[in-house]
Amino acid sequence: MFLIHVKDEECYPMRQHSSDAGLDLKAAKAATLAPGAVEVLPTGIHVEIPPGYVGLVFARSGLASKKGINLRNSVGVIDSGYRGEIMCALVNNGSWEYKINKYDRIAQLVVIPCLMGDVYGVPFENLSTTDRDEGGFGHTGDK
Repeated sequence: MFLIHVKDEECYPMRQHSSDAGLDLKAAKAATLAPGAVEVLPTGIHVEIPPGYVGLVFARSGLASKKGINLRNSVGVIDSGYRGEIMCALVNNGSWEYKINKYDRIAQLVVIPCLMGDVYGVPFENLSTTDRDEGGFGHTGDK
């Protein structure tokens, strides 16, 4: 469970279906994005995410695939200690101007457990080996 504080009741994030993982975040103000433009929009909410959890802000798939509207940073990370307003940096990757009205759904928030283990530095030579080792981008598709 986590707490949501709203400045405006119309901004309260909701799941469209009871089985949805994400809560739809709404724009707390209107904006018009020209092609290639970036606009940082407030959502009108603050959250209290408990320790051991993280909030992840994702683009809405319909806006991204149909309109070219994405989050500038791909995925926003909201740490459990953050108490500021959730903001969404939207970018228009489309070829046309796009108007966002106040209260339009612009992103989605998913809150999940986050492993907060200790981090230890070890010499590079002591790195354990695996059957994959340094195979990187496209490595498993070569065969």
